[in-house]
This record gives sequence, structure tokens and C-alpha cells, in this order.
Amino acid sequence: MPEHRYKRSDLIDRFEDIVGKTLEEIDNAGMFEHMKNKGFKLQKGVAGAVIEQSVLGYDSDTKQEADLIIEDDDSEQNVELKVTGMLVSDSGGEHYIAKEPMSITAVGVYDLADQTFEESHFWGKLEHMLIVYYQYLYANKNDVTPYDYKDFPIRGYEFHEFSDEDKETLRRDWNYVFNLICSIVANHPGDKDKKWKDAVKQEYIERHGILRSQLSYIDLAPKFPPRFRLKKPVVNTMISNHFGYELEQLPGRYNEVSDVEKECKRLTKKYSGKTIAELADMLGVPKLTEDGKENKGIAEQIVVKMFGGNSKKLNRIELFRRFGLIGKSIVVTPKRTRTEDMKLFKLNFEEICRTSVIDEESGNERAVIFEDSDIYSYFADHEFLLIVFEEPEKEYYKDQETGKRKEVKHPLSMNKFLGFKRLVFSDELIDKSARKLWEDTRDKITNKKLKLVPTLDSNGKQVINKNGSKKESPNFIKSSDNTIFIRGGATDTSDKYKTEIINGLKMIPQYAWIRGSFICNELKNL
Repeated sequence: MPEHRYKRSDLIDRFEDIVGKTLEEIDNAGMFEHMKNKGFKLQKGVAGAVIEQSVLGYDSDTKQEADLIIEDDDSEQNVELKVTGMLVSDSGGEHYIAKEPMSITAVGVYDLADQTFEESHFWGKLEHMLIVYYQYLYANKNDVTPYDYKDFPIRGYEFHEFSDEDKETLRRDWNYVFNLICSIVANHPGDKDKKWKDAVKQEYIERHGILRSQLSYIDLAPKFPPRFRLKKPVVNTMISNHFGYELEQLPGRYNEVSDVEKECKRLTKKYSGKTIAELADMLGVPKLTEDGKENKGIAEQIVVKMFGGNSKKLNRIELFRRFGLIGKSIVVTPKRTRTEDMKLFKLNFEEICRTSVIDEESGNERAVIFEDSDIYSYFADHEFLLIVFEEPEKEYYKDQETGKRKEVKHPLSMNKFLGFKRLVFSDELIDKSARKLWEDTRDKITNKKLKLVPTLDSNGKQVINKNGSKKESPNFIKSSDNTIFIRGGATDTSDKYKTEIINGLKMIPQYAWIRGSFICNELKNL
């Protein structure tokens, strides 16, 4: 049982007093002074240690029970303290986003079978939480040390309780993990010696990937023994709700990501075969912008309307944000072949080349690994909701001036809706293709192997920019070498478009992409 007892009103006073202050300003135990002199050893995250010792007045501990007892007038609750970092979003949408998933507790591989959800350490940590939010300032710095945390300000706090619907989602997630772990342990009867534990570990490594398509709110930290974590998109939603960022609530009940999949099947049955123009008329989506141009965002707006929403972007919908669903429109031919390579996200090369991180559990500085990277997080914490359209059969006409045969350019509104495809990234894709992208990029930049090379057309000839200069691009990993690759985000590489400078080389902004052929293969089972 927790031993740290407080009145709720007292805690509110304490935390109201520290909002806006830096961790150094809060630190009345001299922790940062000790860190500066290399004389202080942390047992958990820096920010959490400061809150515990300087705000709550007790030393850190590592017990699995909740941290606090909070008394109200006629009741008391066991409450878990969580101190979590936020970054300022660079997407222009919300202000703060989660720095990383929220670690909950160890899975307890060898004793999970003896627990129920209600009595589990997992739910005991989540049922009642006091969350303190701080802003992490140096996301791109190569060598953030525990001492650097002194500059990080506290931005808010909340007494958080999940809704009944969220509790049921967490219960289902826990049961998925429970069933898998119990199945693995049952396959290895006998004494729990080192050989036995090694066998359990190996089978877990081989089988845990199945959870990626099942879990809605949680995942397991990528190491053994595993830890329960709230996914980063879930923490983002909690941050959005607490700080008042407006996300649209859709009608209907969606307790897990499979509920979204069921609704996608219903909508496919209802709307499949209709053109974008027909759907726009049915759902009241404008086919033209206010200045009379073709509405390029019409497909996404149609999908939002299908789900009963009004936002122009899927990422403004709370449901999709909470489950980490990224909507992507795909156009295929009538023979279900060819789709273009898909742009994913802008690369942060300073983040990719970090050399060390602060371990949020131990608070100690350690070497960065692939699983710490934004690239890993993108694929591990998100799924694609592919919105699939079919373009019309190709038609041609004879150009009156040149006499040449030319293809008719069909408007976007003639594309026909086929349906949805939920794409969960496999362990193989993450551990091979995403890891290869991360490792190759780090190697080229840190070991000075990066260079600009001529861009050639399909005939092997030098491509020339519109201004007459020779087109060139950095020798980052290409689509011919990897399913996930790097490509610039502009078609013209003349100087006015070059805003990225890496190792003294000027280039256009660089993005992670995924091969269209990979997406086409994933669509075969649509």
C-alpha cells in the first residue's frame, strides 16, 4: 500500500504554485547542483524525482503499488503519480504533443496468470492518476544530460480518470496481453530456471508481433521483460483534452480500433462504387474551393462526412487521433495495379543523429538506440487507414497541333470509391526497413559519407531544372534499396527551394516515403 498521504486541496495548492516554474526553480533538494558535480545517482526519471522530492517531499521508490493516498472530505483514493514530457508541435495544429509513450508498469510475465484485470498492477496504476506535464526543450540536441532538465518548465497537472468506455478498452487490451503471455508460459512447463526463462523470452520475441494489430490504447515497450505503456497517440489525446485543444467528437461508440474497422466495412458496403462527385453531392461536400479551383482535399472531407463529422482533416477527429490512425488516400488503376509512392513525414536529421538519451525509467544517460527514434515511433505508434479510389479507364485523343496521341486528364471527381484498408505495420517492416533507413541515414551524416549526386532520368540522362541548372539530390537511401526511403519534397531543386543544410550541403526538405508497390501488395486482400 502507498505510504504518502495528502489532502487533495493541499496537492492542488502545491501544484498550482509550480506551474510555469522550471525544474531548477522547484528543486529545493539541491538535485541539480549534485548532478552538476556528478555526485547524484538517479533511480527514476529526472522530472519525476524532482516532483517527488521537492514538491511532495518523499524519496523515490520503485514499488508496483500506486504512489499516493489522496484524501477528500469523506473518502480516499490510491493515486499513481505520472510526470510526463511534452514537445511543442511543429505541425501547426495543437500546441503540445507527447514526447513519448507513457510507461505504466512491468508486464510481470511470470506471474500475470495469477492476476485479474481489476486487481492487476496495470489497472492499479491507471485507475486514478495525478499527471504532471513538463515541456521538454532540447529534442534535437545530441547530448541532453540529466542536468539539462533544470531548464524544463512545468506546464500543467491534472487528476486523471479514464471514462467507463476507456476502461473497457484498457480491459480488452490487458486481456490480449494476458492471453498471449499465459499461452507462452503454458508452453514451457517445469522449473523456472534460467533455461526456462530463456525459452519463454524467445517465444515472446517470436509471437508478440500479433499484439500490434490487436491493441488499441497500449503497447509493450520493445525489450524483455516487457512493460505496459500508453501509446503516444493516446497520451496526445489526453494532452489535447487537458489543454483544451479542439478535436471533433464523432457520433457512435468506438471502444477499440476494431470498432473503426467494423464501421469501415459498413461504409464500404454503403458507398463503394460511387464516384467522388456522387459522394460529394450525397454528403454535401463542395467539389470546388471558394476561388473556383478543384477541391484537392475532397476525398478526406468525404470520409469525415461518412463517419458523421464536419472537420476538413481526419487528424482533427478525436477518434482517429486517439487510435493513432493516419488517413491516406490511394488511387489505383481499374486492374488494381500501380499506386504512387507515398510521402510519410518530414525527417528531423538532428533527432536522427542524437548520440544519447535520458532513460525515463532510470533517469540515467545512455546511448541512443533505434527504438528511441522518431522513425521507430511513427511506425510503432500509428496505423494507416487507407482510403482507396479507382481511377477511370485511360482515354486518349489526337492533339490537333502536333498530331500526337495524348492521354485525357480526368478530374479527381471521376475517381470511384472502393473502400478502406487498415494497415498495421509489421515487426518485419519496422525492424528491417525502418531500422535500415535510420542506420543508413545516421551513418552517412555522422561519418561524412553524404554527398550530392546528379539526378538522372529513365534513359540515364542528366535532369535539368526549369532555370537551366543541373538537378541533383543527396545520396540518402533510395526506393531501389529499401521499402522505406528518402526523397525530397519538391520537384525543382534549384536554389530557391533549398532550405535544408546538412554537413554543409544545401538541399530541399527531405521526407520519408514508402514504396507504392508495397502499398499495392497490402491492398490485395481489400
